[in-house]
Amino acid sequence: MKKLFIFILAFSLITVFVAKESEARAIGIKAGYTMPKDDLKDFDDTWAFGLYFDMGTFLINDLDFRPGIDMFSLENPDNDARDVDVWGIHFDWYWHFLGKSSIAPFIGFGPVLNYYDMKKDDTANEDSDAGVDLFLGADIKIGGTPLSLMVEGRFKFLDIAARDETAMQLNIGVAYNF
Repeated sequence: MKKLFIFILAFSLITVFVAKESEARAIGIKAGYTMPKDDLKDFDDTWAFGLYFDMGTFLINDLDFRPGIDMFSLENPDNDARDVDVWGIHFDWYWHFLGKSSIAPFIGFGPVLNYYDMKKDDTANEDSDAGVDLFLGADIKIGGTPLSLMVEGRFKFLDIAARDETAMQLNIGVAYNF
């Protein structure tokens, strides 16, 4: 846990000093549907929800940094002892490859720190792993309002050391732009 805290602190400090704008431009909520794949195929498809911040451009004008947090549950109908809540801390970069207009498609990636809260009653009921998300979608501005929609599809590598623990996720989000 101490290593995780030091990593998050160091990464946050580097991000603040490299970012062109160090204040949030938007805050958003998102919800979606998660479909576990590969080694996780025994778990049911489930709903996900999260919160994200648009921290502005990063290195180039069309590359945005959007850290966030999300949560979904992995539930196995045949074995309740394997049920797990997965919390992800995301450090995502969104590249708007056609520029930022009223409809701005993007592709992106981001490292994720996944925290697993297992629902079984033993002493080792928590774990964490480093993962990576690859995603694509579009930001859609709602004319005349400070709101925007985000629609995205994600391919999640939940543990980069065990590349067969993957999931696909479809999300829709609403952001309030400052």
